[in-house]
Amino acid sequence: MAAALRMLSRRGLSEGEIRERLAKKGIPPTEASAVIRRLQELGLVDDPELCAQLVRSYRETRSYGSAKIIWVLRARHFPPDLVEKILRESSSGEEELAAASAALRKRFRAGLPYGRQGAAKAYRFLAGRGFSPEMCRRAIGGFSFDIQEGEG
Repeated sequence: MAAALRMLSRRGLSEGEIRERLAKKGIPPTEASAVIRRLQELGLVDDPELCAQLVRSYRETRSYGSAKIIWVLRARHFPPDLVEKILRESSSGEEELAAASAALRKRFRAGLPYGRQGAAKAYRFLAGRGFSPEMCRRAIGGFSFDIQEGEG
């Protein structure tokens, strides 16, 4: 129990992360399950709440798209069905478009290079952030318009 509390003192962890870290310390799975149950009873481990917080954080502060958020949360051992459910409940197309537009504005402060090369560069950037092809196109189209209106 002490090892799990030390882990949680650094940052919020999913059940899967705690289970994996306890296994690395040589703690048997049955004992790890008992520790996790106790932590849940104390309110120190709550996968749905932590997952929802991380989705908001990744969307708002890091401007990640849904695909990148799914990848990061699965790497943190959240159950795939929980991740999908939280994303469905917390995300709208407009929020994702706003995140994509914010990422573009931050990355291309001086504006996009004109033409196909500029659009391709922006598309690759957004795709790497986990945005869908449609969202990339919409954000790039809106970004070009913003630059002409705001900078011109």
